[in-house]
Amino acid sequence: MKLIDITKQFTTDDKCLDYIEKMRWPNGVCCVHCGVLNVSKITREKKSKNQRTRIYQCLEKECGKQFSATSGTIFNDSHLPLTKWFLAIALICEAKKGMSAKQLERHLGVNYRTAWYLAHRIREAMQEGGLPTGVGWKPTKRISRPRSRARAIQSRRSKNRTLCLA
Repeated sequence: MKLIDITKQFTTDDKCLDYIEKMRWPNGVCCVHCGVLNVSKITREKKSKNQRTRIYQCLEKECGKQFSATSGTIFNDSHLPLTKWFLAIALICEAKKGMSAKQLERHLGVNYRTAWYLAHRIREAMQEGGLPTGVGWKPTKRISRPRSRARAIQSRRSKNRTLCLA
C-alpha cells in the first residue's frame, strides 16, 4: 500500500480502529487476556482524557478485564492519533534507505522524542521475531540509545568484523 492510499483510506481514528479490529479479530472480538468470545462493547463519549472510543470488557467471571483493539500492540498506551501511527508505518516501510527520527519529526509534525519513540517501536515490531502487525508486542525494557561510543561503533560493524573492547 502506498502513502497516498494510506492517507485516503485511514482519514480518521475510527477507520484505523476498524482496520486493526478486522486484522486482529477476523472471526469476531475475543478477550485478549483469556481468549473467550463472550465480550461486551463499552461505548463512551470523547469527553474523557482517553480518546479511544471502543473499549471491550470480558464477560467471563474469572477474567472480567477491559481491553481495546490496541491492547498488546505497538499502539498500546500511546496518546498519538492512530492516523499518525499509520502514516509513520507507511513512511518507514516505503523508505528505500530507511527513515530517521528527524525525518519522521518533519513529516508528521511531532517533536523529536515522539518520532524517535515511534520509529523504535515500529522497527522492533518489524524484526524477524516480531509480528508485522504488532499483535502481541510487549515492551521488555525501556528503549534506550547505546551507552557508549564504542558500543555504537560495534553495532555498526559488519558481522564478519569484530571489535574487542578492553
